[in-house]
Amino acid sequence: MKAIIEKSRVYGRISAPQSKSYAIRLIFSSLFTEVLLSNLLLSEDVVDAINAVSIFGVKISEGRFEKPEKIALHSDKVYVKASATVLRMLIPIIAVVGGRIFIDGGESLRRRPVKAVVEALKDKGIRFSSDSLPMVIDGKLNDNYIEISGAESSQYVSGFMIAFAIVGGGTIKIKPPIASQSYIEMTADVLKTLGVDVKFCGNRVDIDVNERPRAYSGSIPGDFLLSSFYVASALLTDGFIEVYNLRGFGNRDKPHKIVDIYRYMGAYSVYSNGVWIAKASDIYRGVSVNVFDDPDMAMSIAPLASVAKSTTILSNVANLRLKESDRIEAIISTLKSFGIEAYVHNNSLYIVGGEPFSAVSRCPNDHRVAMMFASIAVKSGGILDNAECVNKSNPLFWSDMKFLGAKISLVIEV
Repeated sequence: MKAIIEKSRVYGRISAPQSKSYAIRLIFSSLFTEVLLSNLLLSEDVVDAINAVSIFGVKISEGRFEKPEKIALHSDKVYVKASATVLRMLIPIIAVVGGRIFIDGGESLRRRPVKAVVEALKDKGIRFSSDSLPMVIDGKLNDNYIEISGAESSQYVSGFMIAFAIVGGGTIKIKPPIASQSYIEMTADVLKTLGVDVKFCGNRVDIDVNERPRAYSGSIPGDFLLSSFYVASALLTDGFIEVYNLRGFGNRDKPHKIVDIYRYMGAYSVYSNGVWIAKASDIYRGVSVNVFDDPDMAMSIAPLASVAKSTTILSNVANLRLKESDRIEAIISTLKSFGIEAYVHNNSLYIVGGEPFSAVSRCPNDHRVAMMFASIAVKSGGILDNAECVNKSNPLFWSDMKFLGAKISLVIEV
């Protein structure tokens, strides 16, 4: 599918895109409690999560997930299309539950590393046929204690947290550095909401299930970083926007740091009671941000950085190469298609702001690349091939953008 994007003014009020990160964690939680999701959106990553829990016998019907009487593998194979989150959380769960299964995935997942979890489990009763997909996993974790590197991904830690909640408890020691620590905190929030005792201190996570976990019935909150592409589009086109349904779990009603970053760059950007309000400024300035804890944030900063009056420096970007695409190269090539200079040096990405011109590009099967492109193209115009790649996280992206005033024509190519 091709998206033809004209210069437009983006503005209005809209519900935040659903957080696939929360959705995936709640779906996996159905392995130890009942879960009813009233607003489940079937993005590709959510479908991967549904397929993953189904191999353990979870019964699924219209957002209702009923845990099986006894957790066990009900299939000898599973396919994960594109969600690294699902894959990396699934492997620890399989290891703790025990059994033998063949796992394969889409092309991008076959390139994604899973070496950290293989290394952590190889002397714990688990056998792997490979350290990348496709692979066979065989065995059962013979301990309720695991040590794992935190540098490759936080998703393994989240997987072990859910796995230990299934079997009553366990301890995870994370070998620093810990990448994307905020996502471990997100998993802790979800588990605490369900009545699981979680202690996350330093590089140690303790899981304890003292009583029967609570069932969950409710909605899935919105996602700040997916919302940021709507906000950035408004900020680049003299717009004003309100994004609601951004409340988190438990007492975690605080905004993502992207809200403050946009304000530092010169926009009016505030968050209160689940609503992000932003208004365009005449001038934006560059920022220096360490993205190690949240690499996905780089894609959200890039649109405003493309027009900033000073250079933006994103440091500790190495993990961006391990995403759906090589996101360092994807950011650079996308910005260059708009005539904006960007380059990498010493593990930092530099974006030299300018005046974007109309661009033609193709999404490298990476949803955030497409959304980043669209956020700039509403200012300058542009054409994006493979535009359907947004379905990985937000199938409503193009319709939402049009609702907010973006002039977009979608052409199905045959």
